[in-house]
Amino acid sequence: MREVRQIWAPLDDLRFHPRCPRGQGKLASFEPSLLVAMRKAGAIAAIQRIFLDPSTSTYTEKRVLGQAIGAAWTNGPPAKTIGICEGFETAAAYTSLTGIQAWATMGAKRFHQVNIPASVETLILLADNDAEGRRARDRAAEAYRRPGLAIETEWPPGRMNDWAQLLKR
Repeated sequence: MREVRQIWAPLDDLRFHPRCPRGQGKLASFEPSLLVAMRKAGAIAAIQRIFLDPSTSTYTEKRVLGQAIGAAWTNGPPAKTIGICEGFETAAAYTSLTGIQAWATMGAKRFHQVNIPASVETLILLADNDAEGRRARDRAAEAYRRPGLAIETEWPPGRMNDWAQLLKR
């Protein structure tokens, strides 16, 4: 991650597994995978397994174990200001670029479902710059509205789809 994506931010709760099981019983295969812990109220609630093609390192499938609704890859305890992104790579890239902690919902469909702690005062919505991301941002802005929480939106610059693209140049 650090060499390929130029991400210098901390990468808590992220591990590589060279032979992660995919499937069950005799049908199971063992493939390289990134394991991303998703936390809810500080405790691990789910793990997303991102299976990788060994020849290209691109992902082939994502599967979640556990209860992902309400959970996120938090990359440490919450700060007063946090951003939320769809993927952990985008969250780590945003933190690397700005110094602001960003969480990953691990998908646009969960963008509005993360439990934001009461200690957070400012929430920055960092949705992907595509149709699905705009819908996710609108839904999240409504879902997270509460007294005492400022909600902002930051889109990736130019024609970038997400913040990670800035570091891939």
